[in-house]
Amino acid sequence: MILLIALLAVGAILALGTPTVLRRIDFGGAPVVGIVAWMGAVSATIAVGALALTALAWPGDPPGNSSVGAVAQSLAEIEPTVVTWTADLILPAAMAGSILPVGLVARVAVIHARKWSAHRQRHTELLALLGRVDPAGTGLVWLDHPVPLAYSVSGHGGYIVVTDGLARCLTETQWRAVLAHEHAHLRAHHHHILGVCQVLAGAFPRIPLFAAAPSALTTLVELAADRAAAIRTDPHSLGSALRTVAGHGARMSIAAVEPAPDSLAVRLACLGAAPESRSAARRRAAGALVGTVLLVPITAALAVGLGSVAASLALI
Repeated sequence: MILLIALLAVGAILALGTPTVLRRIDFGGAPVVGIVAWMGAVSATIAVGALALTALAWPGDPPGNSSVGAVAQSLAEIEPTVVTWTADLILPAAMAGSILPVGLVARVAVIHARKWSAHRQRHTELLALLGRVDPAGTGLVWLDHPVPLAYSVSGHGGYIVVTDGLARCLTETQWRAVLAHEHAHLRAHHHHILGVCQVLAGAFPRIPLFAAAPSALTTLVELAADRAAAIRTDPHSLGSALRTVAGHGARMSIAAVEPAPDSLAVRLACLGAAPESRSAARRRAAGALVGTVLLVPITAALAVGLGSVAASLALI
């Protein structure tokens, strides 16, 4: 029971508190660190929930319960009474807690996968009719359209769609920077990262961490692709290409979720930052992330301690 309370405390902190903390950290200079932080928080929340259900359904004393009990000895004294009161409810609650979330995620994932597959098939069919494959074998599909546009399509045999309008309004260096940006999305599997977050947000829209992840990661994957493209080409060329595309009312984003309103301004600011500023931003982001990671178990321990004191006082 004590281990279960500790896991629930950690899970609540991760699900409710980390979105606020992560939003306050400037990951502009280290977008990959930001992606790892958000996906790590999501993964940790899922893992803690699974461990809590395992501890609930475990026959007898679960492993680690005695060591956790040393931290909250007063709660351990009332644990037999609590277990006696709830013994008949533990197994059904554990089974329901395991089956319902898994079933809900599976349902949303199947719907998401079917929609994505159907959309990709229709998109491929339209491109076969309207587009033309680059004869140089560069993985480009051209569209005869005046609006400057470029985007990547993930999956087996991923490719990049570009318009003639984009080629006409960009210089050679800007063109290479835009292609490097889209190739970075495909190499880093950014589409799949966003897809996982969208499935979790659809399955658990009332959990703040899952609800906030798609929007936050949409900006971060764009920043990560910008950084990769800037390293391969140069930041100025990519920044000027983004301004050109935005000036025609188009946007370069791989996500179905709309990025934040200031996403373009943030991207341009990061591309225009001096190398020293970017290095300082990376150090600040890494330090803030380490502090957040350490804060979670400390806060959970305090929550368990306060809970044990409250429970002891209630029995007096």
